[in-house]
Amino acid sequence: MTTYTAPIRDIRFVLEHIARLDELAQLDEYAHADPDMVAGLLEEAGRFCSQAVAPTNQDGDQQGCIVENGGVTTPESFKKVYSQYVDAGWGALTFPAEFGGGNFPHVVGTAFKEMLT
Repeated sequence: MTTYTAPIRDIRFVLEHIARLDELAQLDEYAHADPDMVAGLLEEAGRFCSQAVAPTNQDGDQQGCIVENGGVTTPESFKKVYSQYVDAGWGALTFPAEFGGGNFPHVVGTAFKEMLT
């Protein structure tokens, strides 16, 4: 079984030098999303994806999903990781703060989704 290591260094390079995260952080809406804050967030996201999500890939490959009676059953390990994903607020990373989100730029959310998949 292979292990997944999130490419944090590469993602940070893209966000900082290509997406110009520092310029986005100059906007009032994203003032909290400076490169240092996002670096910490990416480290935590990378840990979650490497340690919690990636190990479920084998279950997905071996057990698969079952479509039955208009519903879908996923491997048991997916449920635990999805619960952790929801509890940590990863799904709301780019949602506005007034709706319980992190209010991060969409490019940061896209970086997280890249690690997640």
